[in-house]
Amino acid sequence: MDPSANSIVQSRSDLPCLLMRLLGGGLILFALCAAMAAPGQAGSAPELEYSPLLDQGLLGEGRQAYRERADLDRARDSYDLFKKHLEQNPGDPVAAWHFSLSCYYVGKRAIRGDSEAQKRIHDEGRIAADRALKEDPECGPCHLLSAINHALWAEKVGLFRTIVGLPKVLSHLRRATSLAPKFGGAAALRVHATIMKVLPRMLGGGKQKARELIEEAIVVAPDEPLNYEILADILIEKYKDPDAAVTAAERGLAVPMPGPEYVESRDSIDYLKGVVSRYQPDKVPSGS
Repeated sequence: MDPSANSIVQSRSDLPCLLMRLLGGGLILFALCAAMAAPGQAGSAPELEYSPLLDQGLLGEGRQAYRERADLDRARDSYDLFKKHLEQNPGDPVAAWHFSLSCYYVGKRAIRGDSEAQKRIHDEGRIAADRALKEDPECGPCHLLSAINHALWAEKVGLFRTIVGLPKVLSHLRRATSLAPKFGGAAALRVHATIMKVLPRMLGGGKQKARELIEEAIVVAPDEPLNYEILADILIEKYKDPDAAVTAAERGLAVPMPGPEYVESRDSIDYLKGVVSRYQPDKVPSGS
């Protein structure tokens, strides 16, 4: 068994469980879930692929920088470029959701150990998306990124804000699913599923709802590895069924390898390999 692969599985599984015990129900975990399940590749709606319409000027420069966000300096460049573009186009929902997307990524990956800076940047992303929704209430990506940045901002503010904000987050996710179901590889369904996984049934959550939502995400975006990751995670944590989780992981590993611009999706491939390595090491090909 590959020890590093095993640690990948444990790091994603044990941390939420630990936090849930510490917090007594773990409602604050919907922020962590949002981060784990955030936008991946676009499947049949490839929003990061080159577009003659979008890849122009500051917006185009920002999109190219975001494609290269595995380099955190380029991730920060995308934030700066999208922010300038939004300042020049304050009423443009497309400008807003691009900026909000960079806020999610930079806040989670490019700012470490600075809670105040993370809170500020996720608040910027939340506000930008919410303002765009006043201009265009039908902007699906704006609903999704408002939900994600709101969750991550609330995590830094505190437990009370997290609980109070939960209905708004869920409402945005439902609207995002209705308006832009394929965006981010069915990201709205994926985030919703992970929230349902940690919410108690008495609060409307539960493992059955979580599984139904993530299986719907797989139907909508069958080429998104993150969807199989979340399904495997639910099967391990909530159903205690590692064999089914391995089957889900193998389905995810059978999809085409995402391009280098899909950082989260490529990370998910490593997680899925870790699931197979941990529970059925004899199935891991030599050299994996």
